[in-house]
Amino acid sequence: MATDQTLAQLDEYYKLNVQHLRWSFGSSLAALFAGLAALLAGICLVIGGNYGLAGQLAVIGGVLTQFVGAGFFVLYSRNLKQLNVFYDKLIKHKDTLYAISLAREVPEPDKSKAMLAVVGNLLSRGEPPFPPEVFTAFANRPGGG
Repeated sequence: MATDQTLAQLDEYYKLNVQHLRWSFGSSLAALFAGLAALLAGICLVIGGNYGLAGQLAVIGGVLTQFVGAGFFVLYSRNLKQLNVFYDKLIKHKDTLYAISLAREVPEPDKSKAMLAVVGNLLSRGEPPFPPEVFTAFANRPGGG
């Protein structure tokens, strides 16, 4: 059944994206801790009287690595938002398929009413936005109301 395949695809998609998010979060933390360690080492060198190139490079490297880690966190945040958007769309798609399959199983005298209810619900979701004329045409259809 198409619904079972959709559920399997949703699960696979979700697991893949969660794995990517975990990797992204771990990379962000690793970069931030590495930058902090380099920054602290550079500060210790400078405080200890080593004003040479090693201390300066350690401080500069630590600061730059902190910026890289912060950039990773920004990307992680955006990926998390995208995951939620795409996953919500997939859930709505699954719900749509499920509603249509249930409406098809309704006995014949009420089948058209069930299908119209499903279509009306889909139109009222607002995705994509429908102009008011569509709702008017749907409400004024022959034999309906």
